[in-house]
Amino acid sequence: MVEGITTLTVLAWLAYLASRLFKRREVPELVAFLLVGAVLGPSGFKFISQSDLQQLRPLTEIALSVLMFLIGERLSRRALHATRWVPLTGILQYLLAGAAVFVATSALGTDPATALLLATVAGAGAPMTIASIISSTRVRNRYSDGLLGTHAVSDAMAALFFAAALPIAILMRDPDPTVLTALAPFLRRGVGGAVLGAFFGWVIAKLGRQIETSSEMLLFVLTHVLLAWTVSSQLRLSLPLVAIIMGAVAASLAEPDAAQRTFIAVRSIEQPLYLIFFALAGASVHLEAVPALGMVGLVYIVVRTGAKLVGGTLGGIVGGLPMYQARRLGIDLVPQAGVAVGLAVLAAERLPGPGNDMATVVLGSVVVFELVGPIVVGRGLMKMKQEAKEKDREQRVHYHEALPSRVLVAGPNSVSAPAWIYDWCERFNAELAVLSSGKNEDDQVALMRNTARSRSIPFRWIEFTGESFVGETVRAAENLGADLVAVVTPLKDLKERSRLLLHPHERIARGLSCPVMFLPFDT
Repeated sequence: MVEGITTLTVLAWLAYLASRLFKRREVPELVAFLLVGAVLGPSGFKFISQSDLQQLRPLTEIALSVLMFLIGERLSRRALHATRWVPLTGILQYLLAGAAVFVATSALGTDPATALLLATVAGAGAPMTIASIISSTRVRNRYSDGLLGTHAVSDAMAALFFAAALPIAILMRDPDPTVLTALAPFLRRGVGGAVLGAFFGWVIAKLGRQIETSSEMLLFVLTHVLLAWTVSSQLRLSLPLVAIIMGAVAASLAEPDAAQRTFIAVRSIEQPLYLIFFALAGASVHLEAVPALGMVGLVYIVVRTGAKLVGGTLGGIVGGLPMYQARRLGIDLVPQAGVAVGLAVLAAERLPGPGNDMATVVLGSVVVFELVGPIVVGRGLMKMKQEAKEKDREQRVHYHEALPSRVLVAGPNSVSAPAWIYDWCERFNAELAVLSSGKNEDDQVALMRNTARSRSIPFRWIEFTGESFVGETVRAAENLGADLVAVVTPLKDLKERSRLLLHPHERIARGLSCPVMFLPFDT
Protein backbone atom coordinates (compact mmCIF):
# COMPACT_ATOMS: atom_id res chain seq x y z
CA MET A 1 0.00 0.00 0.00
CA VAL A 2 2.89 2.37 0.78
CA GLU A 3 4.35 1.78 -2.68
CA GLY A 4 0.97 2.47 -4.24
CA ILE A 5 0.57 5.76 -2.36
CA THR A 6 4.12 6.78 -3.33
CA THR A 7 3.37 6.05 -6.97
CA LEU A 8 0.11 7.99 -6.75
CA THR A 9 1.94 10.99 -5.24
CA VAL A 10 4.39 11.16 -8.16
CA LEU A 11 1.56 10.64 -10.65
CA ALA A 12 -0.53 13.42 -9.08
CA TRP A 13 2.43 15.82 -9.07
CA LEU A 14 3.22 15.21 -12.75
CA ALA A 15 -0.45 15.41 -13.68
CA TYR A 16 -0.78 18.76 -11.93
CA LEU A 17 2.29 20.18 -13.69
CA ALA A 18 0.94 18.97 -17.03
CA SER A 19 -2.44 20.58 -16.31
CA ARG A 20 -0.75 23.94 -15.76
CA LEU A 21 1.01 23.65 -19.12
CA PHE A 22 -2.19 22.61 -20.88
CA LYS A 23 -4.13 25.46 -19.32
CA ARG A 24 -2.07 28.00 -21.27
CA ARG A 25 -3.44 26.47 -24.47
CA GLU A 26 -7.00 26.49 -23.11
CA VAL A 27 -7.10 22.69 -22.97
CA PRO A 28 -9.14 21.27 -20.04
CA GLU A 29 -6.93 20.05 -17.20
CA LEU A 30 -8.79 16.75 -17.34
CA VAL A 31 -7.00 15.91 -20.60
CA ALA A 32 -3.64 16.42 -18.87
CA PHE A 33 -4.65 14.10 -16.04
CA LEU A 34 -5.70 11.40 -18.48
CA LEU A 35 -2.66 11.69 -20.73
CA VAL A 36 -0.14 11.59 -17.88
CA GLY A 37 -1.92 8.55 -16.44
CA ALA A 38 -2.00 6.79 -19.82
CA VAL A 39 1.69 7.50 -20.52
CA LEU A 40 2.82 6.27 -17.10
CA GLY A 41 0.32 3.39 -16.83
CA PRO A 42 0.58 -0.29 -17.76
CA SER A 43 -0.20 0.54 -21.41
CA GLY A 44 2.63 3.12 -21.50
CA PHE A 45 5.95 3.24 -19.67
CA LYS A 46 4.64 0.99 -16.86
CA PHE A 47 5.68 3.40 -14.08
CA ILE A 48 2.33 2.39 -12.56
CA SER A 49 1.81 -1.36 -12.49
CA GLN A 50 -1.45 -3.26 -12.54
CA SER A 51 -0.87 -4.23 -8.90
CA ASP A 52 -0.56 -0.53 -7.99
CA LEU A 53 -3.91 0.16 -9.63
CA GLN A 54 -5.45 -2.76 -7.76
CA GLN A 55 -4.11 -1.49 -4.44
CA LEU A 56 -5.41 2.02 -5.14
CA ARG A 57 -8.80 0.82 -6.33
CA PRO A 58 -10.55 1.66 -3.01
CA LEU A 59 -9.28 5.24 -3.27
CA THR A 60 -10.55 5.47 -6.85
CA GLU A 61 -13.97 4.15 -5.84
CA ILE A 62 -14.24 6.59 -2.92
CA ALA A 63 -13.37 9.52 -5.22
CA LEU A 64 -15.94 8.19 -7.70
CA SER A 65 -18.60 8.05 -4.96
CA VAL A 66 -18.05 11.64 -3.81
CA LEU A 67 -17.97 13.04 -7.36
CA MET A 68 -21.09 11.12 -8.42
CA PHE A 69 -22.83 12.39 -5.26
CA LEU A 70 -22.09 15.96 -6.39
CA ILE A 71 -23.37 15.20 -9.89
CA GLY A 72 -26.58 13.83 -8.38
CA GLU A 73 -27.51 17.40 -7.47
CA ARG A 74 -28.18 18.00 -11.18
CA LEU A 75 -30.91 15.32 -11.03
CA SER A 76 -32.72 16.90 -8.11
CA ARG A 77 -36.32 17.99 -8.40
CA ARG A 78 -35.40 21.69 -8.43
CA ALA A 79 -32.59 21.28 -10.99
CA LEU A 80 -34.77 19.31 -13.41
CA HIS A 81 -37.56 21.85 -13.02
CA ALA A 82 -35.16 24.70 -13.83
CA THR A 83 -33.89 22.94 -16.99
CA ARG A 84 -36.89 20.98 -18.19
CA TRP A 85 -35.21 19.89 -21.41
CA VAL A 86 -32.74 17.72 -19.47
CA PRO A 87 -34.88 14.60 -18.82
CA LEU A 88 -36.41 14.74 -22.31
CA THR A 89 -33.04 15.05 -24.03
CA GLY A 90 -31.38 12.49 -21.76
CA ILE A 91 -34.02 9.83 -22.43
CA LEU A 92 -34.34 10.58 -26.16
CA GLN A 93 -30.63 10.46 -27.00
CA TYR A 94 -30.08 7.39 -24.79
CA LEU A 95 -32.83 5.38 -26.49
CA LEU A 96 -31.79 6.57 -29.96
CA ALA A 97 -28.12 5.66 -29.39
CA GLY A 98 -29.03 2.24 -27.98
CA ALA A 99 -31.42 1.39 -30.82
CA ALA A 100 -28.99 2.57 -33.52
CA VAL A 101 -26.04 0.61 -32.09
CA PHE A 102 -28.14 -2.55 -31.68
CA VAL A 103 -29.41 -2.43 -35.28
CA ALA A 104 -26.00 -1.55 -36.76
CA THR A 105 -23.99 -4.18 -34.85
CA SER A 106 -26.63 -6.85 -35.45
CA ALA A 107 -26.45 -6.11 -39.19
CA LEU A 108 -22.72 -6.94 -39.05
CA GLY A 109 -23.52 -10.39 -37.67
CA THR A 110 -22.57 -9.64 -34.06
CA ASP A 111 -23.76 -12.10 -31.44
CA PRO A 112 -27.23 -10.97 -30.20
CA ALA A 113 -26.10 -10.94 -26.55
CA THR A 114 -23.09 -8.76 -27.42
CA ALA A 115 -25.24 -6.40 -29.49
CA LEU A 116 -27.73 -6.10 -26.62
CA LEU A 117 -25.04 -5.26 -24.08
CA LEU A 118 -23.44 -2.72 -26.44
CA ALA A 119 -26.84 -1.07 -26.90
CA THR A 120 -27.31 -0.60 -23.15
CA VAL A 121 -24.01 1.24 -22.70
CA ALA A 122 -24.05 3.17 -26.00
CA GLY A 123 -26.18 5.95 -24.51
CA ALA A 124 -24.04 6.30 -21.37
CA GLY A 125 -22.26 9.62 -21.01
CA ALA A 126 -19.43 11.08 -18.97
CA PRO A 127 -20.86 13.30 -16.21
CA MET A 128 -17.61 13.44 -14.23
CA THR A 129 -15.73 14.48 -17.36
CA ILE A 130 -18.25 17.26 -18.00
CA ALA A 131 -18.22 18.33 -14.34
CA SER A 132 -14.43 18.56 -14.40
CA ILE A 133 -14.49 20.62 -17.61
CA ILE A 134 -17.11 22.99 -16.16
CA SER A 135 -15.03 23.38 -13.01
CA SER A 136 -11.77 24.06 -14.88
CA THR A 137 -13.30 26.45 -17.44
CA ARG A 138 -15.47 28.18 -14.81
CA VAL A 139 -18.44 28.17 -17.16
CA ARG A 140 -21.53 28.03 -14.93
CA ASN A 141 -24.80 28.83 -16.63
CA ARG A 142 -28.10 27.15 -17.38
CA TYR A 143 -26.69 25.37 -20.43
CA SER A 144 -23.68 23.89 -18.61
CA ASP A 145 -25.88 22.78 -15.70
CA GLY A 146 -28.29 21.17 -18.14
CA LEU A 147 -25.46 19.48 -20.05
CA LEU A 148 -24.17 17.94 -16.83
CA GLY A 149 -27.70 16.87 -15.90
CA THR A 150 -28.22 15.22 -19.30
CA HIS A 151 -25.02 13.21 -18.92
CA ALA A 152 -26.14 12.21 -15.42
CA VAL A 153 -29.52 11.05 -16.75
CA SER A 154 -27.69 9.02 -19.43
CA ASP A 155 -25.51 7.26 -16.86
CA ALA A 156 -28.40 6.53 -14.52
CA MET A 157 -30.38 4.99 -17.40
CA ALA A 158 -27.33 3.01 -18.55
CA ALA A 159 -26.86 1.52 -15.08
CA LEU A 160 -30.53 0.51 -14.83
CA PHE A 161 -30.88 -0.80 -18.40
CA PHE A 162 -27.64 -2.76 -18.16
CA ALA A 163 -28.80 -4.36 -14.91
CA ALA A 164 -32.00 -5.38 -16.70
CA ALA A 165 -30.29 -6.52 -19.94
CA LEU A 166 -27.57 -8.63 -18.30
CA PRO A 167 -30.07 -11.33 -17.17
CA ILE A 168 -31.48 -11.44 -20.72
CA ALA A 169 -27.97 -11.89 -22.15
CA ILE A 170 -27.35 -14.68 -19.63
CA LEU A 171 -30.57 -16.38 -20.70
CA MET A 172 -29.42 -16.17 -24.33
CA ARG A 173 -26.11 -17.91 -23.58
CA ASP A 174 -26.85 -20.24 -20.66
CA PRO A 175 -28.07 -23.64 -21.91
CA ASP A 176 -29.84 -24.37 -18.62
CA PRO A 177 -30.80 -21.03 -17.04
CA THR A 178 -33.11 -20.34 -14.12
CA VAL A 179 -35.18 -17.21 -13.81
CA LEU A 180 -33.87 -16.47 -10.32
CA THR A 181 -30.24 -16.76 -11.46
CA ALA A 182 -30.91 -14.41 -14.36
CA LEU A 183 -32.85 -11.82 -12.34
CA ALA A 184 -30.45 -11.73 -9.38
CA PRO A 185 -27.98 -9.22 -10.96
CA PHE A 186 -30.78 -6.80 -11.87
CA LEU A 187 -32.46 -6.98 -8.47
CA ARG A 188 -29.18 -6.64 -6.61
CA ARG A 189 -27.27 -4.07 -8.66
CA GLY A 190 -30.11 -2.00 -10.13
CA VAL A 191 -33.02 -2.03 -7.69
CA GLY A 192 -30.85 -2.59 -4.63
CA GLY A 193 -28.47 0.23 -5.63
CA ALA A 194 -31.35 2.68 -6.17
CA VAL A 195 -32.94 1.80 -2.80
CA LEU A 196 -29.66 2.14 -0.91
CA GLY A 197 -28.87 5.48 -2.57
CA ALA A 198 -32.36 6.82 -1.80
CA PHE A 199 -32.03 5.77 1.86
CA PHE A 200 -28.68 7.49 2.43
CA GLY A 201 -29.89 10.57 0.50
CA TRP A 202 -32.89 10.76 2.83
CA VAL A 203 -30.63 10.50 5.88
CA ILE A 204 -28.38 13.32 4.63
CA ALA A 205 -31.36 15.57 3.84
CA LYS A 206 -33.09 15.05 7.19
CA LEU A 207 -30.09 15.17 9.52
CA GLY A 208 -27.97 17.65 7.55
CA ARG A 209 -30.32 20.59 8.23
CA GLN A 210 -29.21 20.56 11.88
CA ILE A 211 -25.56 21.19 10.93
CA GLU A 212 -24.42 24.81 10.78
CA THR A 213 -20.69 24.85 9.94
CA SER A 214 -19.31 23.88 6.54
CA SER A 215 -16.51 21.80 8.07
CA GLU A 216 -18.96 19.65 10.04
CA MET A 217 -21.20 19.38 6.98
CA LEU A 218 -18.27 18.06 4.93
CA LEU A 219 -17.44 15.52 7.63
CA PHE A 220 -21.09 14.47 7.87
CA VAL A 221 -21.51 13.91 4.12
CA LEU A 222 -18.17 12.14 3.67
CA THR A 223 -19.00 9.77 6.52
CA HIS A 224 -22.24 8.71 4.85
CA VAL A 225 -20.63 8.47 1.40
CA LEU A 226 -17.97 6.15 2.87
CA LEU A 227 -20.69 4.13 4.58
CA ALA A 228 -22.59 3.83 1.29
CA TRP A 229 -19.39 2.76 -0.47
CA THR A 230 -18.76 0.08 2.17
CA VAL A 231 -22.28 -1.35 1.92
CA SER A 232 -22.18 -1.22 -1.90
CA SER A 233 -18.88 -3.10 -1.98
CA GLN A 234 -20.10 -5.78 0.41
CA LEU A 235 -23.42 -6.31 -1.39
CA ARG A 236 -21.91 -5.83 -4.89
CA LEU A 237 -24.30 -3.03 -5.79
CA SER A 238 -23.86 -0.51 -8.60
CA LEU A 239 -21.66 2.11 -6.89
CA PRO A 240 -22.22 4.95 -9.42
CA LEU A 241 -25.98 4.41 -9.23
CA VAL A 242 -25.95 4.44 -5.43
CA ALA A 243 -23.93 7.68 -5.29
CA ILE A 244 -25.88 9.57 -7.95
CA ILE A 245 -29.27 8.60 -6.48
CA MET A 246 -27.99 9.59 -3.03
CA GLY A 247 -27.05 13.07 -4.28
CA ALA A 248 -30.31 13.53 -6.18
CA VAL A 249 -32.48 12.53 -3.20
CA ALA A 250 -30.45 14.64 -0.75
CA ALA A 251 -30.76 17.72 -3.00
CA SER A 252 -34.49 17.13 -3.60
CA LEU A 253 -35.61 16.55 0.00
CA ALA A 254 -33.49 19.18 1.75
CA GLU A 255 -34.55 22.80 2.04
CA PRO A 256 -32.93 25.01 -0.66
CA ASP A 257 -30.53 26.71 1.77
CA ALA A 258 -29.56 23.44 3.44
CA ALA A 259 -29.03 21.74 0.08
CA GLN A 260 -26.86 24.64 -1.09
CA ARG A 261 -24.72 24.47 2.06
CA THR A 262 -24.37 20.71 1.72
CA PHE A 263 -23.07 20.67 -1.84
CA ILE A 264 -20.90 23.78 -1.46
CA ALA A 265 -19.15 22.11 1.49
CA VAL A 266 -18.44 18.95 -0.52
CA ARG A 267 -17.29 20.91 -3.57
CA SER A 268 -14.42 22.31 -1.53
CA ILE A 269 -12.57 19.02 -2.11
CA GLU A 270 -13.68 18.18 -5.65
CA GLN A 271 -10.54 19.40 -7.45
CA PRO A 272 -8.14 17.00 -5.68
CA LEU A 273 -10.64 14.19 -6.27
CA TYR A 274 -10.78 14.99 -10.00
CA LEU A 275 -7.00 14.82 -10.18
CA ILE A 276 -6.82 11.48 -8.34
CA PHE A 277 -9.69 9.88 -10.22
CA PHE A 278 -8.77 10.91 -13.75
CA ALA A 279 -5.04 10.33 -13.33
CA LEU A 280 -5.76 6.78 -12.18
CA ALA A 281 -8.42 6.43 -14.89
CA GLY A 282 -5.81 7.43 -17.48
CA ALA A 283 -3.46 4.80 -16.09
CA SER A 284 -6.25 2.24 -16.47
CA VAL A 285 -6.84 3.12 -20.13
CA HIS A 286 -6.46 0.07 -22.36
CA LEU A 287 -4.48 1.51 -25.27
CA GLU A 288 -3.89 -2.01 -26.56
CA ALA A 289 -7.65 -2.36 -27.10
CA VAL A 290 -7.73 0.35 -29.78
CA PRO A 291 -6.15 -1.78 -32.56
CA ALA A 292 -8.48 -4.63 -31.63
CA LEU A 293 -11.64 -2.60 -32.26
CA GLY A 294 -12.23 -3.98 -35.73
CA MET A 295 -15.25 -3.23 -37.87
CA VAL A 296 -17.70 -3.59 -34.96
CA GLY A 297 -15.76 -1.02 -32.94
CA LEU A 298 -15.60 1.46 -35.81
CA VAL A 299 -19.33 1.07 -36.45
CA TYR A 300 -20.01 1.52 -32.74
CA ILE A 301 -18.04 4.80 -32.66
CA VAL A 302 -19.61 6.21 -35.83
CA VAL A 303 -23.20 5.15 -35.12
CA ARG A 304 -23.08 6.20 -31.45
CA THR A 305 -21.65 9.62 -32.39
CA GLY A 306 -24.33 10.16 -35.04
CA ALA A 307 -27.13 9.09 -32.70
CA LYS A 308 -25.87 11.42 -29.97
CA LEU A 309 -25.71 14.34 -32.41
CA VAL A 310 -29.24 13.73 -33.67
CA GLY A 311 -30.77 12.89 -30.27
CA GLY A 312 -29.15 15.80 -28.48
CA THR A 313 -30.13 18.30 -31.18
CA LEU A 314 -33.75 17.08 -31.38
CA GLY A 315 -34.09 16.99 -27.61
CA GLY A 316 -32.71 20.50 -27.29
CA ILE A 317 -35.04 21.88 -29.96
CA VAL A 318 -38.12 20.20 -28.50
CA GLY A 319 -37.05 21.30 -25.01
CA GLY A 320 -36.91 24.95 -26.08
CA LEU A 321 -33.17 25.55 -26.45
CA PRO A 322 -32.00 28.05 -29.08
CA MET A 323 -30.88 26.38 -32.29
CA TYR A 324 -27.17 27.08 -31.78
CA GLN A 325 -27.29 25.60 -28.27
CA ALA A 326 -29.27 22.57 -29.46
CA ARG A 327 -26.61 21.83 -32.10
CA ARG A 328 -23.90 22.36 -29.49
CA LEU A 329 -25.69 19.99 -27.12
CA GLY A 330 -25.56 17.14 -29.64
CA ILE A 331 -21.77 17.51 -29.89
CA ASP A 332 -21.27 17.86 -26.14
CA LEU A 333 -23.11 14.59 -25.44
CA VAL A 334 -20.55 12.48 -27.34
CA PRO A 335 -17.91 11.95 -24.56
CA GLN A 336 -18.16 8.62 -22.79
CA ALA A 337 -16.30 7.18 -19.79
CA GLY A 338 -16.75 6.11 -16.19
CA VAL A 339 -19.94 4.08 -15.97
CA ALA A 340 -19.52 2.57 -19.46
CA VAL A 341 -16.07 1.24 -18.51
CA GLY A 342 -17.34 -0.21 -15.24
CA LEU A 343 -20.28 -1.92 -16.97
CA ALA A 344 -17.99 -3.33 -19.65
CA VAL A 345 -15.66 -4.84 -17.04
CA LEU A 346 -18.66 -6.29 -15.19
CA ALA A 347 -19.99 -7.82 -18.42
CA ALA A 348 -16.62 -9.48 -19.06
CA GLU A 349 -16.69 -10.99 -15.57
CA ARG A 350 -20.30 -12.20 -15.68
CA LEU A 351 -20.54 -13.35 -19.30
CA PRO A 352 -17.09 -14.42 -20.60
CA GLY A 353 -17.93 -14.79 -24.31
CA PRO A 354 -20.16 -11.86 -25.33
CA GLY A 355 -18.98 -9.84 -22.34
CA ASN A 356 -15.34 -9.95 -23.47
CA ASP A 357 -16.31 -8.89 -27.01
CA MET A 358 -18.42 -6.05 -25.63
CA ALA A 359 -15.63 -4.95 -23.27
CA THR A 360 -13.09 -4.84 -26.11
CA VAL A 361 -15.30 -2.53 -28.16
CA VAL A 362 -16.23 -0.25 -25.25
CA LEU A 363 -12.75 0.04 -23.74
CA GLY A 364 -11.21 0.80 -27.12
CA SER A 365 -13.82 3.38 -28.08
CA VAL A 366 -13.66 5.09 -24.69
CA VAL A 367 -10.01 5.92 -25.37
CA VAL A 368 -11.15 7.85 -28.44
CA PHE A 369 -14.18 9.49 -26.79
CA GLU A 370 -12.32 10.44 -23.61
CA LEU A 371 -9.23 11.95 -25.21
CA VAL A 372 -10.96 13.86 -28.02
CA GLY A 373 -14.32 14.67 -26.40
CA PRO A 374 -13.09 16.86 -23.50
CA ILE A 375 -11.10 19.10 -25.85
CA VAL A 376 -14.14 19.66 -28.08
CA VAL A 377 -16.48 20.25 -25.14
CA GLY A 378 -14.05 22.54 -23.30
CA ARG A 379 -13.42 24.76 -26.31
CA GLY A 380 -17.13 24.88 -27.06
CA LEU A 381 -17.97 26.04 -23.53
CA MET A 382 -15.19 28.64 -23.60
CA LYS A 383 -16.47 29.94 -26.94
CA MET A 384 -19.99 30.13 -25.53
CA LYS A 385 -18.67 31.99 -22.47
CA GLN A 386 -16.79 34.48 -24.65
CA GLU A 387 -19.85 35.04 -26.83
CA ALA A 388 -21.96 35.65 -23.72
CA LYS A 389 -19.43 38.22 -22.44
CA GLU A 390 -19.40 40.00 -25.79
CA LYS A 391 -23.19 40.04 -25.84
CA ASP A 392 -23.29 41.47 -22.31
CA ARG A 393 -20.71 44.07 -23.33
CA GLU A 394 -22.88 45.10 -26.27
CA GLN A 395 -25.92 45.35 -24.01
CA ARG A 396 -24.00 47.47 -21.53
CA VAL A 397 -23.28 50.00 -24.28
CA HIS A 398 -27.02 50.61 -24.57
CA TYR A 399 -28.26 49.80 -21.07
CA HIS A 400 -25.27 50.56 -18.87
CA GLU A 401 -27.36 52.79 -16.60
CA ALA A 402 -29.84 49.99 -15.86
CA LEU A 403 -27.41 47.12 -15.21
CA PRO A 404 -25.50 47.05 -11.92
CA SER A 405 -21.78 46.36 -12.11
CA ARG A 406 -21.06 46.58 -8.35
CA VAL A 407 -23.62 45.45 -5.78
CA LEU A 408 -23.24 46.07 -2.04
CA VAL A 409 -25.26 44.10 0.51
CA ALA A 410 -25.09 45.70 3.97
CA GLY A 411 -26.43 44.72 7.38
CA PRO A 412 -25.53 45.67 10.97
CA ASN A 413 -25.57 42.02 12.08
CA SER A 414 -24.34 38.81 10.51
CA VAL A 415 -26.05 38.58 7.11
CA SER A 416 -25.70 36.61 3.92
CA ALA A 417 -26.64 37.60 0.39
CA PRO A 418 -29.89 35.97 -0.84
CA ALA A 419 -29.79 33.56 -3.77
CA TRP A 420 -31.33 36.01 -6.24
CA ILE A 421 -28.52 38.52 -5.58
CA TYR A 422 -26.06 35.88 -6.83
CA ASP A 423 -28.31 35.33 -9.87
CA TRP A 424 -28.20 39.06 -10.66
CA CYS A 425 -24.46 39.34 -10.24
CA GLU A 426 -23.81 36.27 -12.38
CA ARG A 427 -26.15 37.43 -15.13
CA PHE A 428 -24.74 40.98 -15.29
CA ASN A 429 -21.10 40.03 -14.54
CA ALA A 430 -21.33 42.28 -11.49
CA GLU A 431 -19.05 42.36 -8.47
CA LEU A 432 -20.62 41.47 -5.11
CA ALA A 433 -19.54 43.09 -1.82
CA VAL A 434 -20.97 42.33 1.62
CA LEU A 435 -20.70 44.66 4.63
CA SER A 436 -21.55 42.86 7.85
CA SER A 437 -20.36 41.97 11.31
CA GLY A 438 -18.13 38.95 11.76
CA LYS A 439 -14.66 37.85 10.79
CA ASN A 440 -13.19 37.02 7.41
CA GLU A 441 -12.57 33.42 8.47
CA ASP A 442 -16.14 32.76 9.68
CA ASP A 443 -18.05 29.87 8.11
CA GLN A 444 -20.80 32.16 6.83
CA VAL A 445 -18.28 34.37 5.04
CA ALA A 446 -16.55 31.28 3.61
CA LEU A 447 -19.92 30.01 2.38
CA MET A 448 -20.65 33.29 0.58
CA ARG A 449 -17.16 33.39 -0.90
CA ASN A 450 -17.39 29.79 -2.13
CA THR A 451 -20.84 30.43 -3.60
CA ALA A 452 -19.55 33.47 -5.48
CA ARG A 453 -16.45 31.60 -6.65
CA SER A 454 -18.52 28.66 -7.93
CA ARG A 455 -20.50 31.12 -10.09
CA SER A 456 -17.46 33.17 -11.19
CA ILE A 457 -18.65 36.28 -9.30
CA PRO A 458 -15.98 38.68 -7.97
CA PHE A 459 -16.51 38.84 -4.20
CA ARG A 460 -15.38 41.32 -1.54
CA TRP A 461 -15.92 41.10 2.22
CA ILE A 462 -16.05 44.33 4.27
CA GLU A 463 -16.06 43.96 8.04
CA PHE A 464 -18.48 46.17 9.98
CA THR A 465 -16.57 47.71 12.89
CA GLY A 466 -19.69 48.72 14.83
CA GLU A 467 -19.07 52.49 14.93
CA SER A 468 -21.88 53.73 12.67
CA PHE A 469 -23.82 51.45 10.37
CA VAL A 470 -25.15 54.37 8.30
CA GLY A 471 -21.75 56.03 7.96
CA GLU A 472 -19.87 52.83 7.18
CA THR A 473 -22.43 51.75 4.59
CA VAL A 474 -22.33 55.11 2.80
CA ARG A 475 -18.51 55.18 2.84
CA ALA A 476 -18.28 51.58 1.65
CA ALA A 477 -20.70 52.24 -1.21
CA GLU A 478 -18.79 55.36 -2.28
CA ASN A 479 -15.37 53.70 -2.03
CA LEU A 480 -16.62 50.67 -3.91
CA GLY A 481 -18.38 52.74 -6.55
CA ALA A 482 -21.53 50.69 -5.99
CA ASP A 483 -24.40 51.33 -8.35
CA LEU A 484 -26.86 49.23 -6.30
CA VAL A 485 -27.05 48.90 -2.50
CA ALA A 486 -29.24 46.35 -0.70
CA VAL A 487 -29.70 47.16 2.99
CA VAL A 488 -30.89 44.44 5.36
CA THR A 489 -33.61 46.17 7.38
CA PRO A 490 -35.77 45.01 10.32
CA LEU A 491 -39.34 44.50 9.18
CA LYS A 492 -40.68 46.66 12.02
CA ASP A 493 -38.64 49.64 10.73
CA LEU A 494 -40.30 49.34 7.33
CA LYS A 495 -43.77 49.16 8.87
CA GLU A 496 -43.30 51.92 11.47
CA ARG A 497 -42.68 55.14 9.56
CA SER A 498 -42.24 58.44 11.35
CA ARG A 499 -42.14 62.04 10.16
CA LEU A 500 -39.83 63.02 13.00
CA LEU A 501 -37.38 60.07 13.02
CA LEU A 502 -35.50 58.61 10.08
CA HIS A 503 -34.56 54.94 10.38
CA PRO A 504 -30.99 53.90 9.40
CA HIS A 505 -32.08 52.51 6.02
CA GLU A 506 -33.79 55.84 5.20
CA ARG A 507 -30.67 57.83 6.13
CA ILE A 508 -28.55 55.53 3.93
CA ALA A 509 -30.94 56.05 1.00
CA ARG A 510 -30.72 59.83 1.42
CA GLY A 511 -26.93 59.75 1.65
CA LEU A 512 -26.38 57.84 -1.60
CA SER A 513 -27.10 58.80 -5.20
CA CYS A 514 -27.34 55.20 -6.44
CA PRO A 515 -30.50 53.05 -6.09
CA VAL A 516 -31.00 51.57 -2.61
CA MET A 517 -33.30 48.62 -1.95
CA PHE A 518 -34.37 47.25 1.42
CA LEU A 519 -34.23 43.55 2.33
CA PRO A 520 -36.68 43.05 5.22
CA PHE A 521 -36.13 40.49 7.95
CA ASP A 522 -38.21 39.64 10.99
CA THR A 523 -36.26 39.79 14.25
